Amino acid sequence: MTTVKKFLCGAAVAGLVAGTGAAVGTSPVALSAVTAEWMLAAEHVLLLGTDGTNLDKILEYAYDDDSGFKMLMDRGVTAATSIVGHQTMSTPSWSTILTGVWDDKHGVVSNVYRPEPYTTWPSVFNLIEYHKPEVDTTVISGRGLFTEMASTGGYPADHIVGISGGATSEEMDALVTAETISRILATTQNPNLDTFMFSYQSQVDHAGHSFSGGSEEYRDAVINVGDNFRQILEAVEQAEAATGDKWTIIAVTDHGHHQTVTLPGFSLGHGFQSPNETSSFIMFSLAGNEAQNGAQNLSYQTVDITPTILQAFGIPMRSDFDGTPMQLDPEILNSTVFPDDLKQALTDAIDSYGYPNIGTDIALSIRALAGGAGFFIGSYLLPPIIDYLQTIVDKDIFLISDLAEGVQWVLNTVGPVVADVATEVGRAIAYLTGAGVIAPNDDPLPLPGGAEFTVPDFGDQDVPLLDIDALLS
Repeated sequence: MTTVKKFLCGAAVAGLVAGTGAAVGTSPVALSAVTAEWMLAAEHVLLLGTDGTNLDKILEYAYDDDSGFKMLMDRGVTAATSIVGHQTMSTPSWSTILTGVWDDKHGVVSNVYRPEPYTTWPSVFNLIEYHKPEVDTTVISGRGLFTEMASTGGYPADHIVGISGGATSEEMDALVTAETISRILATTQNPNLDTFMFSYQSQVDHAGHSFSGGSEEYRDAVINVGDNFRQILEAVEQAEAATGDKWTIIAVTDHGHHQTVTLPGFSLGHGFQSPNETSSFIMFSLAGNEAQNGAQNLSYQTVDITPTILQAFGIPMRSDFDGTPMQLDPEILNSTVFPDDLKQALTDAIDSYGYPNIGTDIALSIRALAGGAGFFIGSYLLPPIIDYLQTIVDKDIFLISDLAEGVQWVLNTVGPVVADVATEVGRAIAYLTGAGVIAPNDDPLPLPGGAEFTVPDFGDQDVPLLDIDALLS
């Protein structure tokens, strides 16, 4: 059966193939019939996020048939990417991935969540829900950033699933995996409903912070996420077999990790501009594009992901995106190669990345220190001190416990204020180094219910009615 979306997109794609039209925000491109099939086949899009995962560690520890990473490389196109010249903290990097613009536009500079950037620069969730509310959108995450982002901006995702169980990040990722599989298989009950899902894994980043990116714990976390991805991809294959629909799948990480421990039980992790920190990757399996299975792309960037997802659903591009659809941009398409040894080719690409110029390195180091100060105070500095004071209070030592309780009260009262002030000062300093200095060209999305619909004036003309049954047969 031809779905409604396929019918509506058909004329536009035919025009593109014939050279009579152009996708919004791109130059006119002569597309092949195969490309047209890709655009029409993309009814389900799955974005898999794994935090702080170095591609070189995937190649070292999870490049085997039991790993979902290898399965996805075999199924699509892989790129060793870099975010050098941009912040390497999680929230700024994920904001780039999910808005399609770099930090000089969205202005996110720390892990302290604020809704304002995502009303100015709408997330992929908002853009899908605004332009095509019939697409069923789902976010599955144990991290509040994504559930918050998916609910911000007036056009929230349809299903925002916050995973709160699990005593460890590994256990939480397992719960995320199970929920993702359940929802993928549920699509077989309504195969004509277009779907977008974002599923997030956190354990690799946690292992990197606690033990470093060169640790056995980091290795084990990479292997675990590879196993989780394998289970998810097997569920996709089961859904594809049941319905005949193909899924577009993208896997991405936000940044890399330091390879060494900074302090016992703590690694600095990321935030600056070393090649290990700016390391990222994209694995892209485009629905219907089996001809490029096992290929490497030399031009993918993490900022391309939101435009790619929108293009898959036929949603117009913003004029001020920094990214571009990976399945449509001719420069990106011409950067796809078929190496004899994909693992070695990706390793060579990783080794080719270095530091930015000295001015950029200094500016981003200042931005990282200033922008992250408030989050560090509120999340890493105060909690262990307050917890230690509580152990003294619990011992009920004469005078000492009372003094500890008093200091604890002061920290609980004043500490959040200090963290908030540091955050605002950090944002101001970050702005001076170029964060958030570029305003959007496009108007903000209208408030829900505020857009007006005007019926065209056809005068005395007879307007034929559409035969919906005929269209769907």
